[in-house]
Amino acid sequence: MPEQLGLALDQDPPKARRTAALTSFHPRDESPAEALAGERRAASQEDAVLGLFMSLRAGTALTPWDVSERLGICINSARRALTNMADRGELLHDARNRVPAGPYGQRSGTWRLA
Repeated sequence: MPEQLGLALDQDPPKARRTAALTSFHPRDESPAEALAGERRAASQEDAVLGLFMSLRAGTALTPWDVSERLGICINSARRALTNMADRGELLHDARNRVPAGPYGQRSGTWRLA
């Protein structure tokens, strides 16, 4: 009868080797230099999003689709920037204020300056 192997649940998982400066937790198939360059691009997009909101009348709310269209960035980048900025307290997300947006008119939450 072959020996049955245990799951070793009592052992700590191995430490993941990551570049300390990375803030993203998603695994990537790229070098640390490429990952850091991507995070610098993301930070500059967030600066552009903040500038957009500051240029608008106080209290103006935008959807990710509005941000994407006005800044010429992809919708995923707009959503990431809005979420990161809301997590930091720079923007407020109003999930109840859902308006039709995007090419198919799906309802989307809005964000505004905090």
